[in-house]
Amino acid sequence: MSRLHIVTPEYPPVIGGIASWAHAVAGACRDAGIEAVVHARGPAEGATRIWGRSWARWGPAWAGLHLRPRLQSGDAVLAATWPLAVHLLGAAPLAVAYHGSDLTRPPLVAGRDKVIHGAVNLPVSDYLGGLLAAPYRVLPCPIAVEAPLGGGEALLVVARLTPLKGVDRALRLGRRLGRPVIVVGDGPERAGLEALAAGLGVEARFLGATRAIPWAEAWALALLSRPDVDGSGQEGLGMVMLEAAARGIPSIGSRCGGIPEAASVVLDDPERDEIPALPGPEAVQETLRQKHGPDRCIEVLTTALGWR
Repeated sequence: MSRLHIVTPEYPPVIGGIASWAHAVAGACRDAGIEAVVHARGPAEGATRIWGRSWARWGPAWAGLHLRPRLQSGDAVLAATWPLAVHLLGAAPLAVAYHGSDLTRPPLVAGRDKVIHGAVNLPVSDYLGGLLAAPYRVLPCPIAVEAPLGGGEALLVVARLTPLKGVDRALRLGRRLGRPVIVVGDGPERAGLEALAAGLGVEARFLGATRAIPWAEAWALALLSRPDVDGSGQEGLGMVMLEAAARGIPSIGSRCGGIPEAASVVLDDPERDEIPALPGPEAVQETLRQKHGPDRCIEVLTTALGWR
């Protein structure tokens, strides 16, 4: 049995983002008969803990010290971010995933070129791949179609509450559409967004950070991210749109980074554009099947590692 070490800064019980992605990849590997050994920062469910102090500064070094003695001939490593790969180059066949800010934030460059030109590059979108200036293959997200949900009335938002996520745009869109808005997530903008919803007269529920996402109440999911004023911080893909698609729920996205590669409908101006007819559950799920899913993820990953 092939063994794959997955190194990630986050893993459940952490909610969303890279944690959800790493958990899904590990599950897809195990279902495909690959031994997936997960190494993560802090206490994690079903993962080996990477120990170390001052993680923000020395995390990649701790990962290297933790993993190098464990790697044997024939093993391979999938690093969830390029900083975790810096100290793993040369230890084993190495693939690196790219999700967003690891490429879209210009200051984060120390050691990045060394990784890009020394590992197998697996960005989650073509948008991110275009930033690499090196060969790459897009790694499909291992999200499988589920029983259709939705049929609700609400515009659902699942995001960290920061200016870049554009939750204010979703609240204004909800007002234009005459639909309630459900916001799942927390962050520094929460109080301001709650005040905005009240000022707009939008029926909005803020649920905080929770795994209990009310998918069945959703008419559609909105991810209306925006970049920083200097153009940095573009969205890498928007995995939550694929999670919605798995349940047959369409998504409305902005033209920001890799969002158009995952959204059902893309708005150039979320404040003013008319909303076209959204695809139904079957069409949404079929698009997901064509582009993503566990089988496609494993096919790309194992081919990139030379296991096929």
